[in-house]
Amino acid sequence: MREAATAARAGRKARVLNLGCGPAQEVQEFLADSELSNNAQFTLLDFNDETLQFTSQALRQKQRVHGRSTAIEIVKKSVQQVLKEMSRPGGLAKGAQYDLVYCAGLFDYLPDRICKRLMTLFHQSLAPGGLVLATNVAPLSPNRGSLELILDWQLIYSDVTKVAAIRPDGVGVEEVYIESDNTSVNVFLETRKANGA
Repeated sequence: MREAATAARAGRKARVLNLGCGPAQEVQEFLADSELSNNAQFTLLDFNDETLQFTSQALRQKQRVHGRSTAIEIVKKSVQQVLKEMSRPGGLAKGAQYDLVYCAGLFDYLPDRICKRLMTLFHQSLAPGGLVLATNVAPLSPNRGSLELILDWQLIYSDVTKVAAIRPDGVGVEEVYIESDNTSVNVFLETRKANGA
């Protein structure tokens, strides 16, 4: 993880916040694949008790198997709670500033105004030089028909233009990087806070 490497060069640990962590597969892989994971502090948020229990067990197992000392905090919070807490003075973690805040898969279920509010709060919670990353499923997803017709799984799809519109308040279009993955299923938005901010 690039942010952990940057923090390590600065002699500190990378602070990472993830909303809608699910099984935190990317964190599991990071623990398994890289000693650099010892140089990260994760705060993982989700609203589902079963998900959080599974994720906690899976991450503890990865830490044990790979000898990792990574600081991981798993917290039960809904989107509404996060919006409320991040809007208060002191923010979600009593003034903590994050090197990376990311949300993958959750925005597929939230209206644009909520996504934009979250992105703005995420950006405000970044340390100078920190990164916000969010993903959304593209409308041209090849799985869309089967998801909707067979599974009755309704998502809120977003193309590049729609994703650009949820960028944080005060962040210009030229300050965001938007791309689709190789499968054209997901659209990614990244924006980095200025070092002097």
